[in-house]
Amino acid sequence: MPIPVNGIEQHYNLDADKYFEHHQHDNKQQSARHLLAQAEELFSGKGRLLDIGAGRGELLTVARDAGWDVTGIEPSARFAEYATSVSGLPVRMEPLEDCKFPDGSFDCVILSGVLEHLYNPNETVAEIARILAVNGALYIDVPNERGLYFKAGNLYQKLRGRDWVVNLAPTFSPYHVFGFSPRALRALLSKHGLTPVRWRIYEGRALVPTQRDVASTLESFGANVVTALSKLFEAGTYLETWAQKQA
Repeated sequence: MPIPVNGIEQHYNLDADKYFEHHQHDNKQQSARHLLAQAEELFSGKGRLLDIGAGRGELLTVARDAGWDVTGIEPSARFAEYATSVSGLPVRMEPLEDCKFPDGSFDCVILSGVLEHLYNPNETVAEIARILAVNGALYIDVPNERGLYFKAGNLYQKLRGRDWVVNLAPTFSPYHVFGFSPRALRALLSKHGLTPVRWRIYEGRALVPTQRDVASTLESFGANVVTALSKLFEAGTYLETWAQKQA
């Protein structure tokens, strides 16, 4: 997809609460606790953790309180300032590739809802593989381009005569520029010596808000039906994995 020439600040130079208005703080913290529990199970304990795309700092705060040695990266200056104010932790504001961490710096790297926003995901995953310790793990959560929701949504827009897609959005929120199918994500991880040890495709929730007019109500209803069906056909809207760096 087209990559905006003026960099990410033209997209993310806005109030963090405004951008994350559909992300409830309590739910994000609960998700962070669940994620860290998985990480601790993989490592049989806690270690050095890097959160790339720290957002509002929910995971930083939960990991800090749980006893992890935490570092955050958030290229958006306004998001980074917010995350620092909430977590009390310094947050790096440059891209991962510019941080120049030593080899094997981290036991765990979190890349949740981030890979689809990056302008060069291949370079980022290569750098993550370099800075991961042997047997360290990377968590990735991305939309599933093979999901039923996206296929049905794109067909619906085509039938309405619209030149639209529902999965990629390089010029408006949430600014996704790359998409990943399960096959593509596995290939990217394998290329850099990362082996999935946990893999899940799940339905998530319908992304169409309910409005008061009839057409919007029908669209919302249809989106909920498709999302429910995607679970039955193992064609969910999202996929997540823990991938480990082998010796």
